[in-house]
Amino acid sequence: MVEPAVPLPHGPMPDWDPELYNRFRRYRAEPFELILARLAVRPDDTIVDLGCGSGENTIELVRRAFHGRATGVDSSSAMIARAEALREGLEPELRDRLNFVTGDFREFTADREYSVVFSNAALQWSRNHREILTRWSRALRPGGRLVVQMPSNHEETAQVNLMDLAHDPAWSGVLGDRQTPSHVVGSPEDYRTMLEEIGLVEVDCHYHIFHHPMESPAAIVEFSQATALRPFLDRIPAARHGEFIAEFTRRLEQAYGTRGPLTFNFRRLFLWGRRADI
Repeated sequence: MVEPAVPLPHGPMPDWDPELYNRFRRYRAEPFELILARLAVRPDDTIVDLGCGSGENTIELVRRAFHGRATGVDSSSAMIARAEALREGLEPELRDRLNFVTGDFREFTADREYSVVFSNAALQWSRNHREILTRWSRALRPGGRLVVQMPSNHEETAQVNLMDLAHDPAWSGVLGDRQTPSHVVGSPEDYRTMLEEIGLVEVDCHYHIFHHPMESPAAIVEFSQATALRPFLDRIPAARHGEFIAEFTRRLEQAYGTRGPLTFNFRRLFLWGRRADI
């Protein structure tokens, strides 16, 4: 896989908004539920959740590893604060087997410490996927499992129109090289080769398309504001956010052919692999 030379914004973006991100919690939870249906969490698993967000997935994982432990890692102080608040409300036995730390998943290193390395909708925010996945694989104990999910939806109508809008002369001067996070994501074949070269076995990389009923194209814009729109709104002056969002909404209404209900088809990429037993 050849990674784009300028796929993501340079420098830090403003912190995440947990309330906005979780406004569509039902849809954002579906990939995790699909993972849980396949991942047989063992009672004594030691789990790290890289890019844990507000912590709900980390908590569910450690509930299932009822003699194990889990650590959630996220670079957003707002997300970690939300996760810590959830942790404080848990029963003491569960709370003691769980912790959250502020840290950059791109720099995470460990040596054979975890039986499960898990990451849900985070890796697309980084470059150098081979380097990162190599480090994550080294964190696995022999026999440990790697499970990664990330959006790969840049060919869908909403993101195609977002990029068209960004290239419009009215906005290209201020937006420059901004792209949607999914543009850094390669194909299943790319990652299958990569994980096998890293040394993982039982590698399985595949797409799954989720079909989300939406009230309107405007709801898709709202959904996107927590994620795909962030790199663009970060660059645009706050006084022009409303103008950009209104134009994006107008273009989606035209592209989808409706201002009313529709189905938002969202493609995600799942990566599975296991460290050899020796």
